[in-house]
Amino acid sequence: MLINLSNSMVVNHLLKSQSIRPEQLYLHSGRRASNVNRVATEGYFALECELSQTTLLYLSACDLFEDLNCCYQVLSKAMSDEDPEVFVSVIVQLVKRFKHIAISNFDLAYAYLAWHTGDDYPVMHHLLVALTAARVAMQSQMFCEEEVDSIVSAALTMNISMLSLQARLRTQVEPLSRDQKELIRKHPEQSADKLQLLGVQDPVWMDVVRSHHELPDGTGYPRQIKNQHSGSVLLSVCDSFNARMAQREYRKNFTAEQAVKDLFDQGDALYSNFTAILLEELGIYPAGSLVQLAGNQIGCSLIRGQTAITPVVLVFRNLNKSGVAAEIIDTAQNGFGVRNAIPRRDLGDLPTLLDLMARVV
Repeated sequence: MLINLSNSMVVNHLLKSQSIRPEQLYLHSGRRASNVNRVATEGYFALECELSQTTLLYLSACDLFEDLNCCYQVLSKAMSDEDPEVFVSVIVQLVKRFKHIAISNFDLAYAYLAWHTGDDYPVMHHLLVALTAARVAMQSQMFCEEEVDSIVSAALTMNISMLSLQARLRTQVEPLSRDQKELIRKHPEQSADKLQLLGVQDPVWMDVVRSHHELPDGTGYPRQIKNQHSGSVLLSVCDSFNARMAQREYRKNFTAEQAVKDLFDQGDALYSNFTAILLEELGIYPAGSLVQLAGNQIGCSLIRGQTAITPVVLVFRNLNKSGVAAEIIDTAQNGFGVRNAIPRRDLGDLPTLLDLMARVV
């Protein structure tokens, strides 16, 4: 088996864990890799190497998480620069990337974005909603490719007018002030106006941003119109779900079960249809969620399992034992079912998801 490796830190970790042996490593040039740290920019091949499933998952995560971090950096710069000459083209390229990831590696990408949303909520939330919207839109088979592009573009930019407020709300302890509520109420229109100044001419993109908080019964905002626009209803579902799951200091975050119940309670067929697809794709314990298993293990839901309540979990703590090695557990096994979800704040600061995954290699 031939394994392509691009990062010297990853190679060093695999050598230390004895997942690969030094004599199996070659450079892309064909020379044997005698010193890993000196050739970090050239890349490696590991020849005749049979890796475990957990190691292969870790390697996949290394590449995917680097890709997602790059997407984060690009979107963050585009949001801060607000350069009309490049803004639209940057978003178009991000949309292409996220559509591909939504098809090829949805669970692991969702886990990374959900786990790291608190690192920079205003930007990371856009990415998480865009990934969710891309997946649900394609699974629904209700949209042509151009419409999916417009919806995902809207997801990446829907809150561009209130990024600073979202950053403050992440750690705000007191309830929303009147001025904050008013800014939130106005942000769909203000975001659309800003996007127009940044060169957006796609009418679907603009309409979805303007209407993504309007509800089918007319109780949404800012215009309180009855929303039956499928694209903006889809974005509303994906945005609302992920916002409910996010941690706030001034309120408790929801479980996925509570979040989807709220969405189903809208009582609208279109809303319920998209919510059902979202639930099917993410399950009751979405990737990136903290969960406690029946045996008191604590871990991160990593991949949706065969049913909505049996995710594959990366366990990194056991309440009954100390010094327990991390492992990946299929909760469909007897004795390993998920007992409940756990709020992130209950465990304090946690390592990066890649650091946790490195423990199982």
